[in-house]
Amino acid sequence: MGSKTLGFLLLALSWLPLTAFGINDDDVHVEYRNGTYYANLTIQIAVPPSSAFAVLIDFERMPNFMPGLASSSITSRQNNVYLVAQRGKVTFGPFSMPYESERRIEIIDNSKILSRSVAGSARRMQSEMRLQSSEPGTRLDYKIEIEPDSWLPSSLGINFLQHELAEQFNALGREMVRRQ
Repeated sequence: MGSKTLGFLLLALSWLPLTAFGINDDDVHVEYRNGTYYANLTIQIAVPPSSAFAVLIDFERMPNFMPGLASSSITSRQNNVYLVAQRGKVTFGPFSMPYESERRIEIIDNSKILSRSVAGSARRMQSEMRLQSSEPGTRLDYKIEIEPDSWLPSSLGINFLQHELAEQFNALGREMVRRQ
């Protein structure tokens, strides 16, 4: 292998962490049952768990790197439990919807983040994020249940949720790698 080929290969591999976590809509598994959407996804990202965790709980700076998020603030905190208010707009093709959310977020052992809506645009929302060390970095396992406040055709809702979660996790992954 010539030095030019080796140099190109090393340059290409240096960009690997930027694309290795790339999520497509189809990577997000969504089901609709009895008025509730259930979604989950798993990603592997080449950053240590502490770096991934720091981005996931950086509520105050999230509007700087999360698409559509206009504001995010911690309204109260008691030990490992946060109350976080967020406002923004989600867009999918020609559709866009503004949203507001107030969530109770509990952090357990810097490896699990539990979130539950207490007010906002959804009738009910709860999610769980698990982080674990896994070569070559961190494995993120995420699941969410959402019961919309208003009716949305299930086929449109499934595609919308797949797209939105893929977009959000790609933004989170880019920020994790950027901070590395």
